Amino acid sequence: MRNLLVLLWLALLAGGVQAQTGQFTIEGRVTYAASYNLGRWEGSNTSVRGTVRWNPQTGEASGQVCVELGRFDSGNPLRDADARGVFDVNKFPLSCLDLERLTQTGEDAVLLGTLEISGTRRPVRIAGKLTREGSAYRFVGGFNTSFSEWRLTPPSLLFLRVNDPVEVRLEARATLR
Repeated sequence: MRNLLVLLWLALLAGGVQAQTGQFTIEGRVTYAASYNLGRWEGSNTSVRGTVRWNPQTGEASGQVCVELGRFDSGNPLRDADARGVFDVNKFPLSCLDLERLTQTGEDAVLLGTLEISGTRRPVRIAGKLTREGSAYRFVGGFNTSFSEWRLTPPSLLFLRVNDPVEVRLEARATLR
């Protein structure tokens, strides 16, 4: 009888944890900041979309958030065309993040997952802030990366080459479904 009560208690506990997991629709923007010896610029892309499941109590997360690589806008059409070539958007139109974990301490948050860019998959850690907005959440965070990490050749023009690192920022709104 005692074993049955323990199993029942564990089942209720597991059900309570499962009930805390929510499914969210993700929309947002990704921005990069890059530089070369004569200057610096930014490009942004508002095609961030996805669906994730997240349990705030355990930090467990799953799902995928993608961005259309051909939709970055730096304000310079030639530079944007070069970026589409670097990413090989005809072969790899999307870059996707497979979420694994999102932990939060106060407003500080760390998102862990596997990011794929142009056929190369790598673990990423995105540190930022997570704030609650009613039943939704807003995440703002970023990380630094380099072209070589993704097996990409940095764009260049004559003697100018884009420098590493490239700063990547993610702003996303997660709405409970």
